[in-house]
Amino acid sequence: MIALMAFTVNNPLIGKWETKPSEYGDVTGVVFKASNEFESYRNNTPYISGIYTVKGKVVEITDNGCGFEAGTYEFIFFANSDSLRFKAIDDGCERRKNAIESTILGRVK
Repeated sequence: MIALMAFTVNNPLIGKWETKPSEYGDVTGVVFKASNEFESYRNNTPYISGIYTVKGKVVEITDNGCGFEAGTYEFIFFANSDSLRFKAIDDGCERRKNAIESTILGRVK
């Protein structure tokens, strides 16, 4: 139990994160699991899944939407660490880069 708690403290992304509803009512979200897997969804419909690794304030993401090519991002918390955005460091998958950098997520409690 203590080992799991230590792992969670070193990985601040663990949990469920969502966007605010768009003007059309669409909500996009992602669940970062302690197992280093993530699942994203749009309006509760599974969208993209993959694995991620956190090192400091950097996350490496590998997903099925980009042919399992990895992308590296800095994650930035704000609003008392309840909100999150990403800034690309290195990602050859333009579709993913554009989507990730334009998304702001809020922690779901």
